[in-house]
Amino acid sequence: MQESDAILPGGGSEADKIAEKESAAHEKRQWVRLTSYCNNRCTFCLDSAAHNGTFVSRREVRRQIMDGRSQGATRLILSGGEPTIHPNFVEFVKLGRQLGYTKVQTVTNGRLFSYPKFLAACLDAGLSEITFSVHGHTAKVHDALVGVQGAYEEELEGLVAALSDGRPIVNVDVCLNRGNIKGLPTLLDEMMEKGVREFDLLHIIPFGRAFDEGKTGLFYDIDEAMPSIQYALELSKRPDVHIWFNRFPPPYLEGHEELIQDPYKLGDEVRGRREEYDRWIDQGIPISCRAPERCSRCYLVQLCGSLEAHLASRQADDFEVLQVQVAADGAFSPPGESKAAELWIRAADLGSARKAARGLPGERLTLELESFAGLAEALAPDGTLDGRPLRAAYVASAGELDALLALPGEFEVGAILGAELAAHLMERWPEPPARLVLAARGRERLTTEKEQGADLKAFFEAYAPDTKVPVEGVPACLVGDPERIRPRRRTLTTASLDGAGRTDIFAFTGQYILDDYLTKSHRCSECRLNDECPGAHINYVRARGYSQLQPLK
Repeated sequence: MQESDAILPGGGSEADKIAEKESAAHEKRQWVRLTSYCNNRCTFCLDSAAHNGTFVSRREVRRQIMDGRSQGATRLILSGGEPTIHPNFVEFVKLGRQLGYTKVQTVTNGRLFSYPKFLAACLDAGLSEITFSVHGHTAKVHDALVGVQGAYEEELEGLVAALSDGRPIVNVDVCLNRGNIKGLPTLLDEMMEKGVREFDLLHIIPFGRAFDEGKTGLFYDIDEAMPSIQYALELSKRPDVHIWFNRFPPPYLEGHEELIQDPYKLGDEVRGRREEYDRWIDQGIPISCRAPERCSRCYLVQLCGSLEAHLASRQADDFEVLQVQVAADGAFSPPGESKAAELWIRAADLGSARKAARGLPGERLTLELESFAGLAEALAPDGTLDGRPLRAAYVASAGELDALLALPGEFEVGAILGAELAAHLMERWPEPPARLVLAARGRERLTTEKEQGADLKAFFEAYAPDTKVPVEGVPACLVGDPERIRPRRRTLTTASLDGAGRTDIFAFTGQYILDDYLTKSHRCSECRLNDECPGAHINYVRARGYSQLQPLK
């Protein structure tokens, strides 16, 4: 069962809403599954394969709740199956509050909350958020989808009672499918009439019963469903309403890009299938759903494709670049043997980078540092650093950029574009130096992109448009000159590895979000470069819109 990102609707500006939603999405949470059993039988259930009719032991649940708190989680999510049917549910709620979780939430079909004594016991124990799964605008639709006659009336009774009590945050999630999509506007209206102001709209994906039994009757044509989806998009503009679009294909949210699911949520999706991903990494057995018919309908298709390419390259040792991420204490994950011709070190300073480079392979060197102090003294007259030719040096600050450009040598100077550095280039270097390279990087958060990122389209329209300064990590349509775009190179980054040098699925996902989570508009299919262009970073599009991506004819 998918957990909600419940927040209290703030009723502020659009910027405030974005910040609130991002804060909620990034809150550290402990998601504890209480049961592998449910008293509904949803036709679209993603977890049906795990439903074996059992309850997780009281001892194990308590251990997981305590572990989450000791690891700094502030939100406890009790899930299932159906969590409320666990005989110790109220005890688990109370334990969560006693341990200091600021939010104790459950995601539920809500039927047991129609019993007043049970609802009161849960709220008295400290249950602070309830996400009711409502999947139809009528009892007929809802009950057919969840497989239990009378479920709708029971759930609504519980939902209204929780709202009337006033203590818990109450929100609703809806699994969008062919059976309910036309009734979505009515469902939203009716829930709002009852007082609900937060909705999690979950696009159906091909897992569990949703694919095994429901693939012919549940998957819908998004283009045909756009009137219903558009209704929800317009509703999201209300300052007192929060709507989440989870697992929804990003290009369909053009014009409402701030509603694209936060990339951070990919970690939650991966967590639910960790064992399968680990088998793929360790034994070469792809995740069980890896098939064209399913992948084309899945929100994780790009992540899995990137992982597949990464594992194939590791198997063949077929990387062009070995990129080493050095932590503040000098540590980094060991990359093992590598035939990569280039060693790329990311570190805070030159000393850390030189220390990390010792013993690592690579015929030439690239540095990406916060400070290049001491480089002039360390470089040999022939342009080598500790025996390796320095190919390039990348910086994100104006002062470091100017200092590097002032040094003699043949190495390239890469300017990692942000708002401040882009403005500095316009003012200080209107005639681009011969060694300059312009580069873009993905940012983990939408708010960071909005605050610190450069408007790349505006920058490239204004900055020396007639020059041939090479560009990395920017779509050709934003640059205006495809000949300036450098192709991406196969790169093994140690930020994707664990302390033993093994690919770690969570580290890989985090690095994927920064480096490879790219997206394109539907219009890009008309571009002559569509097959070779990977698109723009997801948070750049969330911040500035798909409208910047225009096909090159």
